[in-house]
Amino acid sequence: MTGNTFQGRQIEITDFSDISVDQRVFEFTDPAIPRRGSHFAIAVPDPDEGNGSWTDAVVSLDVNEVPVDLLLWAIAKAKEISGL
Repeated sequence: MTGNTFQGRQIEITDFSDISVDQRVFEFTDPAIPRRGSHFAIAVPDPDEGNGSWTDAVVSLDVNEVPVDLLLWAIAKAKEISGL
């Protein structure tokens, strides 16, 4: 997977790896969703902490709906970036 382009749109990904919990959080913002700010986030266990695994990851939605294909792409991107 290369870049942050999904269906021709540049998706903004903010990587919070310096938060004070044992998670790494990726926030996703899609310009096609008409709302300011991040639209959803994926939190994965920090592999350096040794706690949990990818099956412990969670998705948090800041909007009512996110297309499934975008969410699947984002999950794959979070896996790629996190190295899990």
